[in-house]
Amino acid sequence: MTTPSTSESNLAPLQPPNLYHLSPTYNKWCALRCADIVLLQDREVYFEGKRIHHYLNHPIRYIKLIGLIVAIDDFSRRRAYTIDDSSGACIECVALLPPPSKHSTSNPNSQAAPPPSKPTEPSIEHPQIPWENVEECKVVRILGVLSTYMTMPQIQIIKMGVVGNTEGERKWWDECRRLKREVLGREWRVSQEEVARWERRERRREERGREGGKKTKGKIKERKTERDTRDEVDKAQPDLLTREDEGKRKARPNPNPRYKDPQHLLDIATHPSTSTSIPNHHPHPHPKPTYEHPPKHRPRDSSPNKSTSKSQTTSPIKKRIIPVARPDLAKYNTFGL
Repeated sequence: MTTPSTSESNLAPLQPPNLYHLSPTYNKWCALRCADIVLLQDREVYFEGKRIHHYLNHPIRYIKLIGLIVAIDDFSRRRAYTIDDSSGACIECVALLPPPSKHSTSNPNSQAAPPPSKPTEPSIEHPQIPWENVEECKVVRILGVLSTYMTMPQIQIIKMGVVGNTEGERKWWDECRRLKREVLGREWRVSQEEVARWERRERRREERGREGGKKTKGKIKERKTERDTRDEVDKAQPDLLTREDEGKRKARPNPNPRYKDPQHLLDIATHPSTSTSIPNHHPHPHPKPTYEHPPKHRPRDSSPNKSTSKSQTTSPIKKRIIPVARPDLAKYNTFGL
């Protein structure tokens, strides 16, 4: 297997950091042995606020490691695992311990504080580790982020699990060999086509951002202009009706309006002939009904010139008005009328 050269003259030229997303190793879990991790070069390159290590000129950030735990050291807030994968070197992997549960010792009757909510995804601040099952002389699989402590590479654990059989170790060794042969064995080169494609994509993204900003500013300006114009018209002609007001005025009246005055309902019931008149809140007292005597029968006319058809002249029948007792409207809910 090839190893990176450490001489300054033989160092591979680095690509611009804004092209790191095109690298086959930057956003990928790289299966590396402990001996390869120790040989990674710190060329003082910072991207997205973090120091980037390189193998030749390949930027590497995420590490996948399988090895045996040979030592465990506990500190105030973290735990360090020393991993040996039989490659001739050891690497230190550090994990942040979970916060201790806050129990009140002064008052035994007080209830304990609820445990903190678990994050949905593991991270450096909240690693996913089976703390009770991980111990010395066990083979573990580690996923972490590469960092530096005292000029020595170190892995910050994100996820750790116990490897139950040798099949997982074999697959990891095959992955290490494949990565070294196909990717890390030669320098990372970016073609001009990829650079031009990336520049076009970034240019389109900037144009879309500018167009979106212009559209938003244009809409705000149009709304402000309309508002100013409407204010000027209102000041110049305050009695001018808008289209909405004209439409409302031209609306047809309701042919059967519902009156909310209960007194008007009583007037309609007692005076059907004057139901279409405007309701009066102080009506006149009801007149007493008048009764007329029927007319007397005329004597029969026995003259020969009498017509055979009977006379149809009869007096019209007058309506009789019967007084109605007014109920107490306070007992009914008339708001729905």
